Amino acid sequence: MKTRTESRRKKLSKGESITAFKEELRSLTFEPIYGETIKSIITSITTKIQTLAEEYGYEIEFPKRAEIETDGNIYYFIYTLKVRTKITTKKIRLHVQYIMYEEENWIGIITEVK
Repeated sequence: MKTRTESRRKKLSKGESITAFKEELRSLTFEPIYGETIKSIITSITTKIQTLAEEYGYEIEFPKRAEIETDGNIYYFIYTLKVRTKITTKKIRLHVQYIMYEEENWIGIITEVK
C-alpha cells in the first residue's frame, strides 16, 4: 500500500514543468555570441545557461559530446542537456550554430530549444 507521501510525490512530479526555464532559453535564441574560438563561445553559452538554471534552482548536466553537422564554415551542434529539478530530471535539446567569419573569428547563435 502506498503511503501518503509517495502519492503526493508522484502527483508533484507529474505536474512539474520547466516551461518557464525553456522560455528563458528561447529568449537567448538569435542573440549572437562572439569569440576567437568555438571553445570560448561554448564556455560563454554554458555560463549563461548555468546562471539561468541557478536562478530557477535547477542543476544542469552538460553532455560530453554533441551531435555535429558541418556545411563549409558553418557548424551545427545539437546538445542534449539534462535539467535536474527538485523532483525529476528533464531533457532539453539545444541547437547551436557556429559560423566562421573574417580571419578565423567565430560567432555562435542558439537557433532552437526543444
